[in-house]
Amino acid sequence: MELGLSYVVKSVVALIVIILAANYGLKYLSTFMTKRNQVIKVIERTPISKSSALSIVEIADTYYLMSFTDTRNEILRELTTEEKEKVTANIEETKQVVPMKSKKVHPGKKTSQTFKTLQSQYQSFYEKRK
Repeated sequence: MELGLSYVVKSVVALIVIILAANYGLKYLSTFMTKRNQVIKVIERTPISKSSALSIVEIADTYYLMSFTDTRNEILRELTTEEKEKVTANIEETKQVVPMKSKKVHPGKKTSQTFKTLQSQYQSFYEKRK
């Protein structure tokens, strides 16, 4: 009876060791698999409904307003130079450290405001298409 219990305990310990080794091995390998300089970046994403969202996406230094749904993804339009500058300025502002006690407006709000403006334009365009 004691012999069977020792096999079970050894098996459980061996299983735990194997799982931990696999976990650390995969974490180590993932550092080689992820790309440091990505060409496609999602700058901001806002859900419109359960199955759709609008996003500002940077592809090779060009910004696009994209629509993502369950069935398809499409580029709605390329952002103008002025809009691109606003987005990049807001990204740079969010990278700066803002003190906790500061009464300044949060830098991400400007990006959100720009994005909400684009979102409302898309929604009105979408409603006209119906």
